[in-house]
Amino acid sequence: MTMAELVELKKEDEQLGAWKDSLQQQLEECDARISAHWDGLNKLTMGIGWDGYFIKRHNGWKRLGFEDEKHYRKAKGVGRSTWYKMTNIAERLQHLTRDQFLAMTIENAEQLSVQPLSVKRDPEMILKAQNTTAAEFAEELTLNQAERENKPVEDVLVTMKWRIRQGQRKVIERYLEDWCQEHGIDDEGYGLELALAELHERPTLVGFISDSIPWLTQAVTAARSGLELEQLRGVVVQHVREMGEILKVCCGEKESDEVEA
Repeated sequence: MTMAELVELKKEDEQLGAWKDSLQQQLEECDARISAHWDGLNKLTMGIGWDGYFIKRHNGWKRLGFEDEKHYRKAKGVGRSTWYKMTNIAERLQHLTRDQFLAMTIENAEQLSVQPLSVKRDPEMILKAQNTTAAEFAEELTLNQAERENKPVEDVLVTMKWRIRQGQRKVIERYLEDWCQEHGIDDEGYGLELALAELHERPTLVGFISDSIPWLTQAVTAARSGLELEQLRGVVVQHVREMGEILKVCCGEKESDEVEA
C-alpha cells in the first residue's frame, strides 16, 4: 500500500470516528429531549387534572364564561378520556397538596387513588408514589396490602390489564367460563392459572385427578381377590403420594420438572 493510500485510509477512519461521535451526541441529545418532554407532559397532564377538578368542585364554568364542563373542556382542546381520567384521579387525591400531586407520575397517582383512605393518606406511601417507578410502586402496594390483610403476598388480589379487541375478550371469557365449569372451579383467577399451567404441560391437581378417574375407577371395580386388593392398596398409596407432589407444584413449593412423569 502506497503512502498516499495510507493517508487516505487514515482520513476515512478519522471521518468515520467523527461521524460515530457525532451520531452518539445526537442520540444522547434526542434522549435528553424526550426525557424532558415526557417529564413536562406528565406534569402538564397532572396539572390539568388538579386544576380541572378544582374548577369542577366549585362549579366555576359559568364564572369563567362557559356553559358547562363539556363546553369548557372542548374549548380548551382537552380529550374527553384525558380530562375525566385526570380530574377523577385528582378528586380521589384531593387531600394532597398540588405540589405533592404533581410530583407523581400519572400511573402512580392512579394506583394510589384507588387505595383505601388509610393508604392514600400514609406519608410513606405518598413519598413512594413520588419517587418510584410504576412497577416498583405496584409492588410496594402489594406488600402493604399483604401486611394489612395479614396474608402471604401470593394471596393478595391484584388487577391485570390487557389491551385486546372486544371480540378477543369475549372468546377468552367464554373459554375461561367453560373451562371453570368443566372442572368445578368458582374462582376464575385460579381457573386461568390452571388452564395456562395445563397448556404449558405443567402438572395441575385438577388435571391429575381428572386423568386418574377413569383408570382408578376401573382398577377399583376390577379388584376381587385378596392379592388384587393388596395390589390396589399399593396403587392408591402411590397415587396419593403423586397427588401430594402435584399439590406442592401448584402451591409453588416445587418446580414442575422435579415431579417424575
